[in-house]
Amino acid sequence: MDKTWTTWIGWENGPYDRGFRAERVVEKYLPAAFSPRPDKKTNKEAHDKWPLEMANKLFKDGYQGPHIRIHSLTVEPLIKTWPPQSHTALYGSGSGEEAEIRRLMTTFAERAFRQTVKPELIEPYIQLVLKQQVEPVVTLPGGIQKLSYRLYEGQWNKLPDFDALKPIATGDLPKGLIDLRVSKRKEKYGMVFIGILNAPKDGKYVFEMASDDGGRILIDGKKAVEHDGLHGAQLKKGNINLKAGKHTIRVEYLAYGQPNSFRAGWGGTGMAHTQLSVDNLRATANNQKKPSDEVPLLVRAMQEGYAAMMCSPQFLYLKGKPGRLDAFGIASRLSYFLWSSMPDEELFAAARSGKLNDPKERSRQVERMLKDPKAKAFVQHFPSAWLRLDKLGDMPPSGGDYQFYKNLKVEPMLAKQVTMYFAEILETNGRIEQFIDSDYTYMNQTLAKWIYRREGIRGERLRKVPLNDPRRGGIFTQPGLMTATANGVDTSPVIRGVWVLENVLGTPPAPPPPDVEPLPVDTREATSIRERLKLHRKNAACYSCHVKIDPMGFAFENFDVVGRWRDKYKRARDPINTSATMANGDKIADIVEFKKMLMKRKLLVVRCLTEKMLTYATGRQLETVDRGEVDRIVSELTKKEERLRDLVHLVVQSKIFLSK
Repeated sequence: MDKTWTTWIGWENGPYDRGFRAERVVEKYLPAAFSPRPDKKTNKEAHDKWPLEMANKLFKDGYQGPHIRIHSLTVEPLIKTWPPQSHTALYGSGSGEEAEIRRLMTTFAERAFRQTVKPELIEPYIQLVLKQQVEPVVTLPGGIQKLSYRLYEGQWNKLPDFDALKPIATGDLPKGLIDLRVSKRKEKYGMVFIGILNAPKDGKYVFEMASDDGGRILIDGKKAVEHDGLHGAQLKKGNINLKAGKHTIRVEYLAYGQPNSFRAGWGGTGMAHTQLSVDNLRATANNQKKPSDEVPLLVRAMQEGYAAMMCSPQFLYLKGKPGRLDAFGIASRLSYFLWSSMPDEELFAAARSGKLNDPKERSRQVERMLKDPKAKAFVQHFPSAWLRLDKLGDMPPSGGDYQFYKNLKVEPMLAKQVTMYFAEILETNGRIEQFIDSDYTYMNQTLAKWIYRREGIRGERLRKVPLNDPRRGGIFTQPGLMTATANGVDTSPVIRGVWVLENVLGTPPAPPPPDVEPLPVDTREATSIRERLKLHRKNAACYSCHVKIDPMGFAFENFDVVGRWRDKYKRARDPINTSATMANGDKIADIVEFKKMLMKRKLLVVRCLTEKMLTYATGRQLETVDRGEVDRIVSELTKKEERLRDLVHLVVQSKIFLSK
């Protein structure tokens, strides 16, 4: 854990640090001290200061709110070894030996090109590294060995001959870093620090220093860098050639007045800067990139070799001939389908041995990959592609009644609700009809209060919650999708109707004729939306499509721009009319009957999902010639009660997936 960091401890149904409200605790536990928040319009200053005032009252006589006592806490490191495995996989042990470089480059090429590679293919990249005459990675030891200090008192105009003066205090600094604080003075003093530096190899080293007053660094009695401090703590640098081995370092500092500061460090060619003082010269908080001359030559050379591979056609393009994929092609497609990443070693091994050509092995690999944490990529990306959740955030609601959406950061919760619902059905091999309707959903305290208007849900973690409302349930009416199909101001039956036809039923309408005026999507004057659509349908060129689109969209009009239920439009007296007549003559009254209609057309929903998944898995649009294979998959899936995990298996075993 980095210096100055502190551990924050929370619990599932408790507040998080940014959501803490002192006024709530004061109101409940110190009611006599509580006062309502002043009105912003009449007294803005008091309104703004009120939260701080409540916090002061809460802690005035010692905190008296609810407590939780932690008796023990174990912090486990995220990285168990250093350098981490991700570093050694790219740069190895840092020895710079040709055999290790060849092994690392070959392994990287196989993963980047997604196939076994011939030596002649990667030899140019290896030579690109070797010709730079790389050498082993060398790191500078941190701090100064056997560091001691001497403290002098006095006022000087320049650095004195400290050896001719008598120190008033001496001591050791076991941490090996120069620290002015041991002087316990603010001005009119001088200090000398003496210790040992160990140069790992022959070469030129750079010493850097920034000081508010006079200071200098001497190595083996030779001045490396000096600072007069006349213009503040500006950075000064000095170079000195050193032989490998131990060298005496002497640092002299003069504190004429205030402020006092001293920062120093050293480095060498291909060696990262190392601090010599408690206060670092480099602003680590800004995560600044290392200067190129501080990156070891071996690392720079390897990076250039890897970069060249990732600029090559073998990496940028999926090379292959039309027809059935070979084992490596199957491994690559399978990995990018379920993990959105390159194959792992087990998949590569199955490809090398040819096992991936066996349907049973492919089925086993699918199960293994779906259980792997990397399958979160499929859970996150596929529902977004299928249901166009990627549009969430294009036009976010804000201001007025929707200001909570931004203030409480609701958007990520809505996206996660959709993916968690999808993940549940995938993990349990649930039936696809659960996307149409169900008796549960996922929510937390924020969604429960602001979207579903429910009480009794505590905590910020999304979890499975039973529903007693037939209007809710399923995935198609979830607030994330209702927000993605709105325009940020209000809803449009046309937009949601097209969305249903394209992404739920798989029967997209034809594009509008180029010479027809588009229908405005602003429905804030919603009392006339039906009349406007009715007039629009009188145009013969528009009728054939809108007779299919509009009824699908009207069913969702009770859901506002963030997916909350509404009975009336704003500024409207009459309740929303969601009744509609489908193109085939079937009539529905509301969203509940709309879901029943979808249940009757369940095979269309299953077919649409199948086509969307095949498109996602292969990275291409389906063509007319693919219809037969889609029919076969849907038929096989129907025999298995139309379950989602079974669909993933059928997609992987299909001719469409296994062919290019």
